[in-house]
Amino acid sequence: MEKTSQSWQSPSLGKETTISIYGTEGTPLLAFPVNGGGRSEWEERGLIESLSYQLEHGHNRIFCVDSIDNESFFNADVSPRVRISRHRHYESYIIDEVLPFIKKTTGDLFVMAAGMHMGGYHALNLLLKYPSQIQKVIAIGGCFQIRPFMDDYFDDSVYYNNPLEYMPNLEDKELLEEIRNTDIRLVTTPDDPNLDLNYMISDILRSKAIEHIFDYWLEAGDNQWEIWGDILQRHVP
Repeated sequence: MEKTSQSWQSPSLGKETTISIYGTEGTPLLAFPVNGGGRSEWEERGLIESLSYQLEHGHNRIFCVDSIDNESFFNADVSPRVRISRHRHYESYIIDEVLPFIKKTTGDLFVMAAGMHMGGYHALNLLLKYPSQIQKVIAIGGCFQIRPFMDDYFDDSVYYNNPLEYMPNLEDKELLEEIRNTDIRLVTTPDDPNLDLNYMISDILRSKAIEHIFDYWLEAGDNQWEIWGDILQRHVP
């Protein structure tokens, strides 16, 4: 399969960034790495190979981005206020830079996003806030509670980036209707450390009449990444 890359100086992040692109045509998939990982993670861990059929037959084109979780949520060397501010820079990077690049490159206004753990968080949080920009999410073992990373610090930025808090209070009818028109897939496994969080966000979505798929994945395996690859094979098409 064809692999290319695109780099630019990101005004949102204040540094040079690169996206790895797999495939030449098909519905675009924005791929977030696991906790603090990089754009090469999906390839190195076999997830790109898991989706080789979709890539080789032109069903999908995958855009892998870097995470900056180590500069934001996981950065114990800065204050929580700086952590959440840095996360907002990342959100701006995805919304204002990455997604316009994907849509210009592919000519497709329908974009999927997928990720595991914090990658799943980023994917779902962005869809819930910007459902006109991302129309389908596959969140595998998503970590939907950011309060543990904030050392008891709380402000509006923390609130509006914590789905377990802002979604129960969301009453904007237009935004809710946009969310209801998206395709949300929550996937979890028996040994998922975020299992309870997935049940909680699923219950909240149901309370808002937001239909979604909750896939409790029971198929076992010795390699977590292989399991994640199997999950993606089922849910990406």
